[in-house]
Amino acid sequence: MVSKILGNFGVRLISAIFNLLIAILVSRYVGAAGKGEQSIVLAMVAIITIFDNMVGGASIVYLASRLNRKNLFLASYLWTILVSVMTYFVLIFVPLVHERYILLVVVLSGISSFVSIHSSILLGKEKLKQFNLLSFLVPGLTLLTLFLQFFFAWNLTPEAYVLALFVAYGCTFLTSILFVRNEWHPEESISSAGLMEAFKSLLFYGFQNQLAHVFQLLSFRLSYFFLERYCGDAEVGIYSNAVSVIESVWMISTSISLWQYARIANSTDVSYTKRITEQLTKYGLLTAFLALVVLLMIPDAFFTWLFGKEFHQLNQLMLLLAPGIWVFNYALIIGHYFSGHGRYLVNAVASGVGLIVTFATAYYFIPSYKIFGAAMAASSSYFVTSFIVIVYFYRDGGKFVIFPSVQDLSESWGMLKSHWSKSN
Repeated sequence: MVSKILGNFGVRLISAIFNLLIAILVSRYVGAAGKGEQSIVLAMVAIITIFDNMVGGASIVYLASRLNRKNLFLASYLWTILVSVMTYFVLIFVPLVHERYILLVVVLSGISSFVSIHSSILLGKEKLKQFNLLSFLVPGLTLLTLFLQFFFAWNLTPEAYVLALFVAYGCTFLTSILFVRNEWHPEESISSAGLMEAFKSLLFYGFQNQLAHVFQLLSFRLSYFFLERYCGDAEVGIYSNAVSVIESVWMISTSISLWQYARIANSTDVSYTKRITEQLTKYGLLTAFLALVVLLMIPDAFFTWLFGKEFHQLNQLMLLLAPGIWVFNYALIIGHYFSGHGRYLVNAVASGVGLIVTFATAYYFIPSYKIFGAAMAASSSYFVTSFIVIVYFYRDGGKFVIFPSVQDLSESWGMLKSHWSKSN
């Protein structure tokens, strides 16, 4: 367990560093307005990908060991193509992104969805090394392509980021095909009845799961669109950098929950899954708290030196975001307890209420308080979403926990020493 969680964390730490470097490059070379434009494009790609994964995505983790994988693949592919085509026409009539980006955003989201399908198969089979490599490739190749374009002055416009995404997702897609090619078992055959069963199962679980992700992502990024409307792209760029830095704290709980999700999805012992969720929540909250303390001690002058003079007041924004960011670790870890048991509706309800809170508070705060209003709206949503997930877990027989006890820490330290001694 320890080695797998540390492995997940290591990959996410490197990915977070790459994403920070990407933010620095874009901020310095195209400014706050260009960074805001890039953030809108990335948010739109993520939103469309969630709808692409309505049939497929994370629900494949739960179904990979239960249904014919060829049927799961095909049903997911066909749905992604259908949604991508529909989204293209929707964006033509609903101008959520600049017109020149519409086709690019749709194609990028489709490729991202295919990678997600393959990644979910790998996670469902607990092949975490291959899963982590795919997660690592996207930011790594994006950073490399951006650096080459900016360093050699090939492209110094916001479109450079879109091109970098195409290179990154294209290469990652080809790599993912190599990883999942052995999952096409010869004894499994595609049939109309099996395909329909796979589609229904994917839609049943995927709709609930992706509904939670739709609500969650909209809660996270709805403020971007409010800021763009009331304040312009530059404010979006400043706010998005503060969010990127402070949300890096979540890579700790995300690393924990990946192992937790795969383990729970393959377990039938409910008592065991509650116990590990409680233990993992304690350590997730403690490490996230310590990480937040370190981040909040960084002076604002450092961020203006890092990103540029336009990117001021990041420290104040992070202070407003920090309480909600910390509390949301409950939703990240406990939410995966319900996902692992196929109870995606719990997370959908919690995220749905969080979205309502985001919309109401963003509508009220952003026109008056600008980027600080966006931070207040986000924190409010994080608190409400986490509270609902905690209540569901408590009703399910779980315990409300905060930090590990001294005894817990002592036992964990003993386990770590034992693990290291065996490794050496």
